[in-house]
Amino acid sequence: MAAVSYLIGGMLVWGGIGWLVDKWLGTEGIAMGIGAVVGGAAGVYLIARRFGA
Repeated sequence: MAAVSYLIGGMLVWGGIGWLVDKWLGTEGIAMGIGAVVGGAAGVYLIARRFGA
């Protein structure tokens, strides 16, 4: 369950930051998509570090 929360949490946090950047720059979801991908990658990294997978 912790692994799933790392993935979802990373995507929500970085996707939210990307959404704010989209609002600031006036783009149409590009930064939010990039943020979600970065958040997912960060979640996978945290899972690998925490659980040694």
